[in-house]
Amino acid sequence: MRTIPTAALNALDSGFFEVRCLVKIALDAPEAPFCIWDDIGSIVVEGDTYFGAAGRFTVQAATSAKDQSVRNLDLTLSGLDSQAVGLISASNWHQRPILVQRAIRALDTPTVLNLVPEFSGFLDQAIIRETPGGTSTMIFRCESASRAFDRGNARKRSDADQRLRDPSDGFFAFAATAISRPISWGSVPAKKPQSGLKALISKVF
Repeated sequence: MRTIPTAALNALDSGFFEVRCLVKIALDAPEAPFCIWDDIGSIVVEGDTYFGAAGRFTVQAATSAKDQSVRNLDLTLSGLDSQAVGLISASNWHQRPILVQRAIRALDTPTVLNLVPEFSGFLDQAIIRETPGGTSTMIFRCESASRAFDRGNARKRSDADQRLRDPSDGFFAFAATAISRPISWGSVPAKKPQSGLKALISKVF
């Protein structure tokens, strides 16, 4: 269950709040991440500086499927000149981690009251749409991090494989023998006492 701070709940109850979109793309250290938000000016959130890009980008709403996976998301950057497009195309953007969050801000004191993660994934494709004599639009198709949940690997449910991760972890120590070990349910029924004649015959013979 997600909890919302009291200050954010009070702002929601009063109606004096706004919801803003924050986009963060991780870069190689020591470079700071590329952070933008859909307003003017710059703000600092959790140590990262987000630069205002109001009207310059759109984020497709993240939707989930019946199998509880998150579908891919498109980040569209618009109004780019040829120099900006060239810089982005020449950079190592592929498979960069991207995080999209929604921020609740109070109108009376413009501070971020609560952050809600909406999408986490990686930049997978870049589509450039150029306008002759004008600006260009770049669409980043982002792959959801949840897609890795369906990928197979070479791990096995065995004691030897588990020991490779942690030599002291014996969780699967009895996994090999547990499938063939017989289990007796209940108690063995007591034998009925034999009659006198049957007891005598069994002793003689």
